[in-house]
Amino acid sequence: MFKKIAFLALSSYFILLLVACSGVSSVDGGISPVETIALDDEYGAAVNVEKNDVFALDVSRPSSKGYRISGAAFDPEMLRMERYIEYDGGSGPRARYLFTALEEGATDVLIRMTPEAGGETVVYRQVAVSIGSGNAWLD
Repeated sequence: MFKKIAFLALSSYFILLLVACSGVSSVDGGISPVETIALDDEYGAAVNVEKNDVFALDVSRPSSKGYRISGAAFDPEMLRMERYIEYDGGSGPRARYLFTALEEGATDVLIRMTPEAGGETVVYRQVAVSIGSGNAWLD
């Protein structure tokens, strides 16, 4: 009888553990962005979101070209970075930044890269972000 109870308890625990981990394993880390901007071949892009919206910037990692992503520069009064996730996108390694828009206005996100052998940091991708309905002329 004890073996049945132990087996049922462990099985229940394992199932709950799998369910809990399944939300964390998504590409967006359990956060649902209102918009995802894929920055593959374009240097620059633009996005218009509302205050408190979460949006994602998705880029291919430049490791095949001898570079690595070294971070993102943005205005912390306008945007909050929620997550940075590296994953395999099928066509190669990718990275995804998730941001929350905090204040109305306009700002830029600069995704930077550095040569793997060392050297100067350069801008890899640039995204113009407009936050709020007052920026409708950018649509």
